[in-house]
Amino acid sequence: MLFRLVAADLRTVLKKNILTFIAIAAVTVANLVYAYGLSSVYGVRTDTLGFADNLALVFAGSAPFEPRPGVMFVPPLGWLFLILLILYTTLDYPTESLHGFGLQALVRCRARTLWWVSRFILVAAVTAFSLLVVVCSVVIWSLMVSASFSAVIHGESLQLANLAPWFLKAGEADALPFFVGLFFAFEALAFAQAAVGFVLGPSVSFVVLMSYLICSAYARHWALLGNALMLLRWGGIVKEGIAAGSSGLFSIVIMSLCLSLGGLWFRRADLIEKGDKI
Repeated sequence: MLFRLVAADLRTVLKKNILTFIAIAAVTVANLVYAYGLSSVYGVRTDTLGFADNLALVFAGSAPFEPRPGVMFVPPLGWLFLILLILYTTLDYPTESLHGFGLQALVRCRARTLWWVSRFILVAAVTAFSLLVVVCSVVIWSLMVSASFSAVIHGESLQLANLAPWFLKAGEADALPFFVGLFFAFEALAFAQAAVGFVLGPSVSFVVLMSYLICSAYARHWALLGNALMLLRWGGIVKEGIAAGSSGLFSIVIMSLCLSLGGLWFRRADLIEKGDKI
């Protein structure tokens, strides 16, 4: 039954978001074009950049904002737009899921827990698929620029993202911790959006997540998961950055809370009378 629930809704969500996935690929390439276009401005060589550098540059982000007279805070738009597109793929999913086997599970089988678990399996799967679209786009870009497929992030990629060399802890670092932390942060944000969407509606949940990401762009703190999605905030290579372990642990806590506490609310919710809100 769980497989039928997930498979039925997965087909619906993937077909519905084809244009969104195309937009994700386009924004990914646009971020790389913008980053590589700055190589002549900052005098950074791009021939040393590999696949890991290119993937990290897609989520370069920005340094924490420092309030100064006459300076206005502007979040990194390419970074923000890409993340919002990825989160959008699961935004209205609670409504769509009741059109298929979800309604049967709730009304006939009285299996709310099964349905709730299937929702988060689907959220995790669609988010992972969106990230796969990003990875495939970066692979194509790396082939086009003849980049090596190494798993090392070089200091040149951070300089290309407008970070001064004296803020680097090392000339290069293993990219795996950054990407693992990034994956868990994305899943935690998607879980939080799904849980808030069930209670307050998809529009409110999307605005809440967008505000949270803007706060993450403004300040550097491990509780702001947007920092885990920024290369320029990663403690593995940037001084005073956020450790991947801290953000990863916090992401797991968020996912656990959304799944458990949200499930307790969902079991008590009057879904039949308020079905139009779900």
